[in-house]
Amino acid sequence: MKRFLAPLCLLGSLLQATEPCAGPTSEFQLKGDYLLGGLFDIHHFSTPYHQERPEAMHCSSKPFLLPHYRWFELMRFSVEEINNSTSLLPNVSLGYEIFDHCSDAQNFPDVFKLISANGLIQPWSDPQRNQSELIGVVGPFTSSQVQTVAPLFMEGLIPVVSYGGTASIFSKKSQYPSFLRTVHPNKETLNVIVDIILHFNWRWVAFLNSDSDFGIDGLELFRKMILDTEICLAYTKSLDENVNYSRMFKQIEAQKVDTIIVFASRMQAEAVIESAIQLNVTNKVWMADEGWSLNTRLPKMQGIRNIGTVIGVSQPVVTIPGFSDFIYSTKNQPPCEDLEQQTFCNQICNCSDLSAEDILDSDPSFSFHVYSAALGQFVEKNRVAPGQQGVVSRELGKELVVVPGPGRNLHTEPAFLVQ
Repeated sequence: MKRFLAPLCLLGSLLQATEPCAGPTSEFQLKGDYLLGGLFDIHHFSTPYHQERPEAMHCSSKPFLLPHYRWFELMRFSVEEINNSTSLLPNVSLGYEIFDHCSDAQNFPDVFKLISANGLIQPWSDPQRNQSELIGVVGPFTSSQVQTVAPLFMEGLIPVVSYGGTASIFSKKSQYPSFLRTVHPNKETLNVIVDIILHFNWRWVAFLNSDSDFGIDGLELFRKMILDTEICLAYTKSLDENVNYSRMFKQIEAQKVDTIIVFASRMQAEAVIESAIQLNVTNKVWMADEGWSLNTRLPKMQGIRNIGTVIGVSQPVVTIPGFSDFIYSTKNQPPCEDLEQQTFCNQICNCSDLSAEDILDSDPSFSFHVYSAALGQFVEKNRVAPGQQGVVSRELGKELVVVPGPGRNLHTEPAFLVQ
């Protein structure tokens, strides 16, 4: 524990030397009586990165993720709704501090900024010392990101509401006492997938999973679920950056597997499907988890209809009233000048050329999860008293909808509705 506290104190003290935004507030920041943190991977970074000394990752130089920027805007919209309400937080205002959290393990400065008080972090309990203004955190998205940063918030019982952390371990309240999520855990999604496989009497399956906490947890759960069934797991593959798709599909064909479960991130799933098209993999049944069930890019790919049938498991898409108006109004505002000099690290988007239509037409997956994660912290809560913290745990969107994917029947109604 002492070995952990020393670098924590050092990194906390270094925050004093970093000046926050001194001019007009950026879209990453809003002042208020209480502070809500936000962690969104607006840019993507996955390859190994070597540093000779500890320093912040510059996310804005990495590939931009438009659907994730939509989530970022949804949090801003949710806070505006809370502040405009006369019942959720009467007579007080809610602010936010949002960060581009593009790495699982190299974005700690933003987390330390959130838990700091006046630029300092105290890794011990002392009620006489200044406490952070933070009353809750929305995010992060992936299970690996949650597992990395959540323990720092759990120490102070700061609510962390993830809109995508589905791994089973987060259900252990002894380890994650103030963790909540607005997305179904892996177990529930896989229960639906197993039920579908049994219903259609598909017995010989392959399981492709991301090489992450999310994917590994999914594979372990699936193995346990099929123990007492007639489902046979003929092939498994962990999808890392070095996967050979040609060899993988040859091995799947050699096993005569026709049902393929892809339990992976959106980008990994896109890579799998793109490779299947290029390698002329046809007449398969593809099972999609929520991460790519509602993907808007895949149906537009040439040759997508040749791969077979794609069945996706997802929570229903919910239209969020007022969000479109919010996007159009914010995109009409002039950008802040000298933004890089006014913000903390990883509070720069470099996306001023985006139109409102670009944002609204992007992949809607997880949009309601983000909206619920922000708004759900205050719905049904009459008041947040000074010095108190709180979060309301709500079960949002109980249904899991099984939707026909980009292989065929793109415009039909959902095949199943699982309550």
